[in-house]
Amino acid sequence: MEVRRVQKFGKSTLMVSLPAEWVKEVSLSPGESVYLEVDEDGSLKVYPPNLKAESKVKEMKISIQNDSVQGELVSRVIYSLYILGYDRIDIESKSGIFTEDILRKVKDTIRNLIGLEIVSQTTDTIQIQSFLDPTKYTMNNLINRLSNSIKQMLHYLDLGIKESSRTFLQEVIELEREVDRLYYLALRQLLLAQMNRSLAYMIGVKRIQIVGNRILIKAIEEAADEISEIALDLLSLHPSDLEEMKRLWNKINMYIEQTSSVIDHAVKVLAKEDTILINEVMEELRTLRRVLITEAIISEEMLKEVKSPSLIAVLRALNLRLYNAIRRMEPITEIAFNRSIENQKEIIITG
Repeated sequence: MEVRRVQKFGKSTLMVSLPAEWVKEVSLSPGESVYLEVDEDGSLKVYPPNLKAESKVKEMKISIQNDSVQGELVSRVIYSLYILGYDRIDIESKSGIFTEDILRKVKDTIRNLIGLEIVSQTTDTIQIQSFLDPTKYTMNNLINRLSNSIKQMLHYLDLGIKESSRTFLQEVIELEREVDRLYYLALRQLLLAQMNRSLAYMIGVKRIQIVGNRILIKAIEEAADEISEIALDLLSLHPSDLEEMKRLWNKINMYIEQTSSVIDHAVKVLAKEDTILINEVMEELRTLRRVLITEAIISEEMLKEVKSPSLIAVLRALNLRLYNAIRRMEPITEIAFNRSIENQKEIIITG
């Protein structure tokens, strides 16, 4: 480690010179700006302005040895490589033409991953390329997009019940797919940020927050899964049963709106450092969760009037799904609470 003396410049400015070898290596010129970052351990990091956020292109080759290989396995490998930050994936079938299963799974997977495209394809080879610019996707932006997608899912779920509309319910499923796409992108960004501190600075990821961010985007993704399951349950109903749901909409609407509200509050407090406000949202989540577990959305009295066993099962599941969606959000408020006090010098609690 090199030691340099701190010098005083003017009345109050302290200066330290940059190592000449480093200046030459990064091609830094007089008059250019550099990025400074204070790390969690108190150290100061200096980033040159021309340092590329992306390292050298990461490539991986997938060799499929025989036709017995399942497309689902190939799909999972592609998902993993995407999350791990690979830029180019070459897939080759050693036994000749790709099976229909593999071809379908590969194309479905690519459609679910933002920035990934097939750039070359033959009967036995597929070349996949990432065209993502990681500096364009900040973590706050991705979290907000995930949150907005969940609110839209609940909105269309509510409309689907109110209007007995399969189109609106199908929109819930489509939005859940978009949540998955954003989730995989956010995972990729977090792992790239962990490996590249310059990129982390550009997209607003602190090292101490990487684990927390990983937990909170998973929480949002799982909450979206629960809401999507409600829509799938409703889509499985006979049209007459779905029409019957309209009669119960007023009661269901109240809980869907409350769920949307508390989820919105849970994500918004991430940007706050107001411990009292965050604590209020934590209590709001717990209160609604207790209500959903102790007071069924549709009472047993009302269920007695429902003739269809399928509809009864869906109504009971709806209660549980909303409960689970809210429970998934609790780690987010806990992370927000911890972040609100991590930089405090003193914590004052009043009654």
